[in-house]
Amino acid sequence: MRFIVYGAGAVGSTIGGHLFRTGRCDVVLVGNTDHVDAIRESGLRLITADEEFVMKVPACKMAGELVPFGDDDVVLLTAKSQHTLRCLGQLKNAGAPRTLPIFCCQNSLVNEPLATRVFDRVYGVMEVMSTLFLEPGTVINGKTGRRAGFLEVGCYPRGLDDLAQAVSTAFCEAGFAGGANSWVMKAKGAKTLINLSNAFEAITNKGYGTGKFVAKAREEAMRIWSAAGIEWEPYEEFLKRVHEDQAVYRMPKKYERMGPRSSSWQSLFRGTGNIEAEELNGDVVKLGRLLNLPAPYNEVLWTVAVEMAEKKEKPGKYTVQQLEEMVRKLAY
Repeated sequence: MRFIVYGAGAVGSTIGGHLFRTGRCDVVLVGNTDHVDAIRESGLRLITADEEFVMKVPACKMAGELVPFGDDDVVLLTAKSQHTLRCLGQLKNAGAPRTLPIFCCQNSLVNEPLATRVFDRVYGVMEVMSTLFLEPGTVINGKTGRRAGFLEVGCYPRGLDDLAQAVSTAFCEAGFAGGANSWVMKAKGAKTLINLSNAFEAITNKGYGTGKFVAKAREEAMRIWSAAGIEWEPYEEFLKRVHEDQAVYRMPKKYERMGPRSSSWQSLFRGTGNIEAEELNGDVVKLGRLLNLPAPYNEVLWTVAVEMAEKKEKPGKYTVQQLEEMVRKLAY
């Protein structure tokens, strides 16, 4: 099996790096120019709480370098959700057949439906990981012990097949907790509730996922999802199940002060010019508009995060009080 890790940043490089170091499968990373150049020159540095790996993982910059596609190819789509459609088009235009399996290892509930427009074999992967990608060629995996993170795999929209089981086994052999889950999209729904706080953390530079503002945003999502018939795993049950099967969080030496940071915080910190808020908070708002249900907390998080990303502003520009005032000013 060849794992094509498409959009290899923090999550993708961590998953790909651990798969590669097992030596049980082929891995190729597809990432941005600076990251790939650094990997080609010096190898991928995967820094964990316990040790550091430097690996000559094959890496490329464009889908055309993956040709020819084989029957044993599997794509792990790990790009941020705002880049999903572009990635799918790049793969298809490079000659990938509709039968190429696409595993969406991403936040939000929007990626799998998009993938089914282009490819016939689509899978969901629910991931909970502590990763940082702050410089080209290096990723940090803040876990100690035998678990690198938590990955669950299932068919979209539900079910399991032999390939889902095989990919799940490969993840477990590479050091990830989790396994196969026939209701993986319910798990991804619960994870999305967590990720609604990503924009809040990036905007305010406050602690991850805490406070009344974030609670209001999650309440909006659950109200809108209920009206739309969208299912999700109960939030508390999800947290208990995932955290019981993970290693202890601990950042490696020299990185202790960084702490766990969301992908959205990292986007602002690195000045990428874009952020995942539209596919998380924005998706809630857009569903709410279809149902005539307001979601002002998510709308503020969405619009402010996108504005900050486009202006390449650093995390922490606004206070919670300023965000609350923005919510009050929204006219519904």
